[in-house]
Amino acid sequence: MRPLHILVVGQTPPPYGGQAVMIQLLLDGAYQDIELVHLRMGFSKELKSTGKLKAAKFWELLRVIVAIYWIKLRMQPKVLYYPPAGPSLAPAIRDIVILGSTRWLFDATVFHFHAGGIAEYSLKMNPVLRRLFRFAFAKPELVIRTAGLAAQDGKGLCCKKEIIVANGIPDSAGDGIQRMSVSGAPIRILFVALLREDKGIFVAINAVQQLLLAGMNVELTCIGEWYSPDVQARAESMIETRFRPRFKFPGVQIGYGKWEYYRNADIFLFPSFFHSETFGLVLVEAMCFSLSVVATRWSGIPEVVEEGSCAILCEPRDVEGCRDALAQLVSDPSLRERMGRKARERYLRYFTIDVHRKAMEIALSQLRG
Repeated sequence: MRPLHILVVGQTPPPYGGQAVMIQLLLDGAYQDIELVHLRMGFSKELKSTGKLKAAKFWELLRVIVAIYWIKLRMQPKVLYYPPAGPSLAPAIRDIVILGSTRWLFDATVFHFHAGGIAEYSLKMNPVLRRLFRFAFAKPELVIRTAGLAAQDGKGLCCKKEIIVANGIPDSAGDGIQRMSVSGAPIRILFVALLREDKGIFVAINAVQQLLLAGMNVELTCIGEWYSPDVQARAESMIETRFRPRFKFPGVQIGYGKWEYYRNADIFLFPSFFHSETFGLVLVEAMCFSLSVVATRWSGIPEVVEEGSCAILCEPRDVEGCRDALAQLVSDPSLRERMGRKARERYLRYFTIDVHRKAMEIALSQLRG
């Protein structure tokens, strides 16, 4: 039986957001029942420009639409795989135009929601745009979501079938990490995300500064690009002068350089309340590297990490709760070690790249007519 031919339309790195990374990992896999052809979207070169209007994006939109027709004519893929944008007007209109112009070419459509909330957001659109949205998005043959607790976009779009497939990543930590306490060295807290308010950057800075004020020997490293100069200025103004050496902002890190930060960290911090958060791929990266986690009860995060086993969860925007969770781990090395070990075990059981690719192949191959 011939493999099912699928056209994957989506961004791959750069930028290095979770959705782009996962599309690349999907494309890099070897499969028996499906065959993937990729059309790369290039609307954003940096995460901070995602969702923002720029003239160049209009020409990219036309290029993508023409390329879909060309690939369909030459290669005859049966299925369109498309990862919709989150709840923001400009990318939503982009998706409406692309899908409204091309979806009819294919026997089946798959929406993979790495960003959630577009179905609910469509209810706030004006009547004309909402009707166009329903034309472009309604009744896909398959919706893939990354977590059951994430936004219920499949139900909102009246999909014919919905499957939960957790993200997974390659094992960049090898055999795991054995961390040794060094007398006098600070406890290293790691934050990885786009540096914006609803990813929790201000909560992280406030919580760690309160630990420092309480006399705890900690430092915070925040990996990622600043969402805007205003966010950067506000974050830097929050840090007391005497504590500035304890806050590090090394920018975007990829590959080995990024993994070294995970390897050298003691605690992973992810106090996100991001509007389109579904999964939090960085949490899996942290678990891969045997890190105990402090995160929020938000969207699919509680499904990714297991509260009480490998993570301590607090409420969104709760600086004091975040501080107390960090303080518990900072003051108890055995708890950090135990949670880190459980985190690694959880990664190996549920979130490896092999587990993810197998689940994706099973899900997509069901669309064979």
